Amino acid sequence: MASRESQGLQVALILFVMVTVVLAVTTYLYFRRAEENVQRYLAKAEEAKREKDTTMKLQFENQILKHILGHERKTEAELNSIKQGLGGNKQIEQILADYDKHMKMYGAGYGGQDLSYTTLPEHLITAINARNKNLVDADALAKNLERERENVRRAEAARAAKAEQSLAAVQSDAASERETFNADRTRITEESAKIAAILPQKNAMITKTTSEAQAKQEEMARQLSQVSTLLESEKERRARLEQDLGFGDTYERPDGEVTLVNSRANTVWIDLGSADGIDRQMIFSVLDLPDLEVDDHVQKETGVTKSKVKGRIEVTRVMDAHSAEARVLEDELANPIMKGDKIYSPSFRKGRKVRFALAGMMDMDKDGKSDQTQVKALITMNGGVVDAELLDDGSIAGTLTGDTRFLVKGDRPTDKTNQKLIDGFTAMTGEATRLGIETITLDSLLDRMGYVPDRRVVPMSRPSATGDAPSDTFRPRTAPAPR
Repeated sequence: MASRESQGLQVALILFVMVTVVLAVTTYLYFRRAEENVQRYLAKAEEAKREKDTTMKLQFENQILKHILGHERKTEAELNSIKQGLGGNKQIEQILADYDKHMKMYGAGYGGQDLSYTTLPEHLITAINARNKNLVDADALAKNLERERENVRRAEAARAAKAEQSLAAVQSDAASERETFNADRTRITEESAKIAAILPQKNAMITKTTSEAQAKQEEMARQLSQVSTLLESEKERRARLEQDLGFGDTYERPDGEVTLVNSRANTVWIDLGSADGIDRQMIFSVLDLPDLEVDDHVQKETGVTKSKVKGRIEVTRVMDAHSAEARVLEDELANPIMKGDKIYSPSFRKGRKVRFALAGMMDMDKDGKSDQTQVKALITMNGGVVDAELLDDGSIAGTLTGDTRFLVKGDRPTDKTNQKLIDGFTAMTGEATRLGIETITLDSLLDRMGYVPDRRVVPMSRPSATGDAPSDTFRPRTAPAPR
């Protein structure tokens, strides 16, 4: 009995050991397989993350490319976010850098908002067509100028030929007088023995004849000098005319025109901008021009200095190369400022400086005090240059030259002022006449420049039943700000 129980325990022990071994092997294999599965999962997750990052970068690159091609435009903030998502992609950064460089290089003057590789060719074609048109216009202008120069040359040749004819006539008259004198002297010498009694009378006649011939020769020389001076003056005038025509502009033309009017905002837009030398606070007069004239197959706008001023404007903002915004300083209710109206200022010319000289008492507000400093500042602010001016002590600062366009005359010095001031005023006006400089009054300059003086504000009130009214019934109108 004890032997059987011992055998049963042995069998149970053997079975327990075998089961334990099997369970240990099975557990080992299970955990090993689980560990291998975990490693494979982690590898797959890392690969999926890399694929996702690659997909996101490709999407960001696609958005960048669509942006520069103009299909899906992005804001600056969106572009910065996309660049951060690319994680320093040198290729895309180089593409964006090239894009910015190309847009700045080839997109200059583009008026639209979104410039891309899609809209850039259209802009370039438009710019090329505009340049071609400018070349055609420039060629036509050059031909017109060549014809005018040929006409001037022919006129100068005709005047020179006439002067030479006058000189030849003078020389011929002098030679004829000399021959007459020699003949008279020979005849007197031959008859001196016969008419000894009347020799003093003959000597007096000879002296008179000689004096008259000399006086006539001197008169002819003086006339010849005048003709030469006139010829030189005509040459200087022609040089100034060619210089003016070389800039493609005359002082009788308007400077620009009104392109848009907003009557509610009391604002207009003009076709002058930064490329034309426009700056803020420049003022212009708005003109009623006469009909255009056609002269020598060249259409010219004339009558600027004779046309009526219908309003005045002041530049408040320069929009771009050929556009600026201006506020209306003054206009007429019956004849308001309209699109297409011409604007003009004596002190402004496209691409050049208009030169002035100042002489006399510059009293802008008629208060009896000199405003010469304000006049100079107004000219300078509107693009002009002051070549010379008569100072309060009578001295002249600067020099008038053939390039000086206008002499602005203020009030003439009176006998009560010092003599040096009178002499300086006379010297400047005389020099201006000699150089052919156009003289304008101060009032004409201010009117054509579009200057509007400051006005006092008078409060108005609505009368009540008792004859009195509160002071705030009407709001006073604010005067223009001083410039």
